[in-house]
Amino acid sequence: MNSGNTYISENYLQNILNEMKAVVEQDLIYMNTDGVIIASTDKSRKGQVHRGGKKVAKTGSDLIIYSDNEYEGAKKGINMPVKLNNIIVGVIGITGNSDEVMKYVKIIKRLTEILIKEGYNKDVEDNEIERDKLIMDALLYSERQIDKRQIVRYESLYGIKNKISRTVIASTIVGHEIKRFHNKDKVLRIFRSVMKNTNCIISLSGNNIVTIIDYSSREHCNEMIGRISKAVNKKLNLNMRYAIGDVQTELNALRNSYLKAISALKWSLLISKEKITYYEDFDLEIILNNISPNTVGEYVGKVLNGLKREEYTEYSIIIRLYEKHNGSIKKISEELYIHKNTLQYKINKLYEITGYDMRKLRDFAILSIAFQLKKMV
Repeated sequence: MNSGNTYISENYLQNILNEMKAVVEQDLIYMNTDGVIIASTDKSRKGQVHRGGKKVAKTGSDLIIYSDNEYEGAKKGINMPVKLNNIIVGVIGITGNSDEVMKYVKIIKRLTEILIKEGYNKDVEDNEIERDKLIMDALLYSERQIDKRQIVRYESLYGIKNKISRTVIASTIVGHEIKRFHNKDKVLRIFRSVMKNTNCIISLSGNNIVTIIDYSSREHCNEMIGRISKAVNKKLNLNMRYAIGDVQTELNALRNSYLKAISALKWSLLISKEKITYYEDFDLEIILNNISPNTVGEYVGKVLNGLKREEYTEYSIIIRLYEKHNGSIKKISEELYIHKNTLQYKINKLYEITGYDMRKLRDFAILSIAFQLKKMV
């Protein structure tokens, strides 16, 4: 159907009629505003012009037809206008004696309008998703930098202005890749629903949801993520990770923010396990996150080769607390609920196994990096 700038696929309309026929047990037709039957449970009628339907579309009033061929292309029954946003977008007709089918009129009309509104909203959203994907392809995913002419084009076509502070948020579902794959489209639509009245551009990249936002402050960004996270958890019972790139003011520099957001997301998933990660908070992580897998494996093997799995788990906690408490044996032992001498014994044992003494600054740095990289192996 294409009327009043509204498009609903004929297949969708046909499905609506098929479902309703199962309830009312009468043939149903759907006509566009020109009276052409574009969906029908009686396949022989599809494509015919229904003059009664055309009249209904013009007058906006129900029309009872008492006998076949009272109007060209018509059969006896009742025909009703279908409205979307107070505009007549089509006509629904139920075939049969008016006395028999009158009881279905209100419910059929109301149900049709509800389902068409749902279908229209989905079509509009699908078009917006496709538009955002095209924008993302050009601004973020392509290695070719957009030129000044394209920047002007994006501003005129989509209202996307240059010289505005923006950042990129890369998000993903916590869990196995299969879980991400099966839920990504649902999560995308929740993102779009929550961010409906903003200037955000939202699209999928693999199993990640990528969002370009106008950036004003970290507080505003966190508030936005909080609303999204709450909605996703409430509707799908899923947890998310969010990684934020740096702030850019040029459209042709947004790819840099995207790459940094992806890097921060990788670090969050593998190492930090933080719900929200800002690339701007990175320092040592910038280096660690870009080491080749072969180098990671070689380094970890050299430093931690003698550790058993259970020892690795225990010492990774000690290393983390050693940094947290700036090497205070008293505070570390208190948090671990062990005696100071027991902690000293464990530190000495780690030195015996690895050859590195965490009480020495250089050795601690080597061990700390190894324990972080071990999570990437």
